[in-house]
Amino acid sequence: MPPPLISATKYGIFLVSGVCGLGYQMVWSRMFAIGLGHEMPSLLAVVVAFFAGLAIGAWALDAPVSRSQRPGYWYGTLELIIGFWGFVLAKLFPRISDLAVSAVGLDVSPFRHWTIAFLIPFIFLLPATLAMGATLPAMDRFVSRSAADRRSIGALYAANTLGAVVGTVASTFWIVPALGFTRTIIIFAGLNVLCGLLALLIEATVQRSVAIHAQIRRTAIKVVPARRLSLTVFIIGLLGIGYEVLGVRLLAQVLENTIYSYAVALSVYLLGTAIGAALYQRLGRHFEFGSLLNYLLIGISATCLVSLWLLFKSQSVYPAIRTALGDGRLGVLAAELAVATAVFGLPTILMGAAFSHLVQSARQSEGGVGMAVAFNTLGCALAPLLFGVAMLSTMGAKWTLVLIALGYLLLLVKVSRWQKLAVLVPVGIMFALPEKLQLVQMPDGGKLLEYREGVMDSVAVIEHFDGNRSLQVNNRFNMGGTGAVNAQRRHAHIPLLLHPDPRRALFLGVGTGISLGAFSEHRNLQTDGVELVPEIIEVLHQFEPFNQQPARNPQLKLHVADARRFVRVTETRYDVIVADLFHPARDGAGALYTREHFQAIRQRLADGGLFCQWLPLFQLDQPMLKVIVRTFLEAFPHTRGYLLRLNVDTPVLGLVGTLKPIRYPANWFGQRVRDPKLLAQLKSLTLMDEFQLFGCLVASPDALRKFSRAAPLNTDDHPMIIFQAPRFDYIRKQTTYGRLLTLLDLHAADARELIQSDGDPAADGFIRQLSDFIAARDVYVQGLVAEAEANTPRAVDAFVESARISPDFSTGYAQCLTIAMQESKSNPAAARVLLQRLVEAQPSRPIAQELLQRLPKQ
Repeated sequence: MPPPLISATKYGIFLVSGVCGLGYQMVWSRMFAIGLGHEMPSLLAVVVAFFAGLAIGAWALDAPVSRSQRPGYWYGTLELIIGFWGFVLAKLFPRISDLAVSAVGLDVSPFRHWTIAFLIPFIFLLPATLAMGATLPAMDRFVSRSAADRRSIGALYAANTLGAVVGTVASTFWIVPALGFTRTIIIFAGLNVLCGLLALLIEATVQRSVAIHAQIRRTAIKVVPARRLSLTVFIIGLLGIGYEVLGVRLLAQVLENTIYSYAVALSVYLLGTAIGAALYQRLGRHFEFGSLLNYLLIGISATCLVSLWLLFKSQSVYPAIRTALGDGRLGVLAAELAVATAVFGLPTILMGAAFSHLVQSARQSEGGVGMAVAFNTLGCALAPLLFGVAMLSTMGAKWTLVLIALGYLLLLVKVSRWQKLAVLVPVGIMFALPEKLQLVQMPDGGKLLEYREGVMDSVAVIEHFDGNRSLQVNNRFNMGGTGAVNAQRRHAHIPLLLHPDPRRALFLGVGTGISLGAFSEHRNLQTDGVELVPEIIEVLHQFEPFNQQPARNPQLKLHVADARRFVRVTETRYDVIVADLFHPARDGAGALYTREHFQAIRQRLADGGLFCQWLPLFQLDQPMLKVIVRTFLEAFPHTRGYLLRLNVDTPVLGLVGTLKPIRYPANWFGQRVRDPKLLAQLKSLTLMDEFQLFGCLVASPDALRKFSRAAPLNTDDHPMIIFQAPRFDYIRKQTTYGRLLTLLDLHAADARELIQSDGDPAADGFIRQLSDFIAARDVYVQGLVAEAEANTPRAVDAFVESARISPDFSTGYAQCLTIAMQESKSNPAAARVLLQRLVEAQPSRPIAQELLQRLPKQ
């Protein structure tokens, strides 16, 4: 094999190794989150454990690798170890998840949580991460022994990091969505084995000589004191990953905050470092060590501060870019790419060059770079804890990023006069930054009441021009507010009313606490509320008294925890479990719609219990709705669909699953609601009788099965929702009510399947009345759609028809009365015609006739 081809093959091997390395990290972090939880301690601890293993591997294997005269054997063996352990982990992960759940427990202290979340991935990943950590020193030794000037770090780091970009993009956009986590790991493991075998083959076929090794020893030089160099390379790792962690964290408040948003941001960061390393490999030899290092450090500091300013501006720039590029996946990703490049582009190019410069200069006379890599990786491991947790929570994002930027200036060596002047550039930029870095898009006339910058998410409470308050998370997600109090209370009351006598309830997703507070309106009911984001609990007081003051309500108990882990760990059996609306496109929310999660909830139900999963139809396309329904039915075959309320702007579907088939007597509501105070609350929510409760029925179990039978399952190993739900979220022009109309067109609400009859004439009569009520409801919803589409004549026709179909369905009748009253001032003739139509459609109701008589005669 010709030497140029051998060299190219080595670089190709290392590029593929980078593909696998970042691909593993992306997949492993999400698989560990299934057991450890989605709290920030769990997510960051996995990253720390990964980097810690790399650092130990680079440090422990530096000496034997750097002394070896057959580094290709070392490198090939390391790749084989990584591949072998990848195959092992593919089989072990379900058991690791069970171990993690039991080890973390329920109400765990932060120290215990961090410790377990670090130790479990650290221990189980250690064989692979040890080997990964030593691959750069081994490949450097493998390549540099045949290079004239021994300069290979920049090119190798560029190749490996470029592979990491490919691994991030390929695993997120194609491989995992198509094959799932386990098969993706197996593919990467197979590639590692292939890389290892190729390296062994090259080593076995290429001649080596002691003379070359001796020449390598003679040409090596020591540029700066080893301790100073080790400290410098450690700090640039610390600051670089600190900048990445905070940058990604803040970009989540600007971009769409889907799994693709994270992949885009990480890819830009990695691509920038790869470009910087390649530029250094090409041009670095022409500069003196200290001078080049100083200018790189000053440049990183200045560009980090400029990027911080651009990040602040991006909340207005990103929507403009997205609008210009149009709706759709490509337009959104291009807009996210543009903003991520503005934030990460220039700093990371300089970071990649600085890393390559320092590590290249760190080679000792033995020829090893493992110690420098180990110190750098150790800094990377500590960065998430120091900057992403400790400093972010105490100093805030702005000053943490400023400190990171200025930290690079502390590493300057032998500063010249011109370099002293250059230092003034980042200092000057610092004073030009905005006073606060609060990325909150305020509505017209709105006021920011409270802002909490948490480790995981930023939480804002906004007061609107009309006095209503809303809860926003990461500037992207509205978690409810006082403007829709009745709808949020119905989240609790509808499933509770479908249970004969609930005593213990669980509510997943506290949000404003308004839905949770509604649970306390039922006597003798104790309720646990679980919320992932601690800052949300801290702002609940902003939504009093609508939320019944959950922190001080003895019937309610709040838990800050991952919902999935809570369900798996708690030993309590619940009569009713309700899961609030989880935005399916939000990164991580898809895990709350998997088969395994629904099955865990089933195990937590007491005899006769039921589970209600509310689904935001306005945030789902039809394929994803079918996936969720099919997955839900796997755990709860006896499932019915209920509408939250008659609304086409934000329609919501509730999947209510029971352990056994259940049918209700015709007089169910009278038996169930005997508390006058509760009845008064339900009247204000239009839930005051059997018609208004059972009239929410939209689909029977058989209809749901027919609707979703061809859909795939959403599982922990093959999560469809997290990858496919963003497609709908990207398209702004989609109607909010398309999925609702699809369900209504199925005519899937079967009152005979819901209500007990047993030949009782009264029950049969109620079933007929309820069927008419549901039919009228469907026609009324069609009228709401026509109204939303500005087709008033068609809307009025539907409202009148709904009144004709069912005398018990009064909503369409009331809507027509409102329209007639409005028309009576400007167009009395039209009002008269409408009222006459109402009289003919529903002669048993006297109001239309009375209003008709009051109209002035023509």
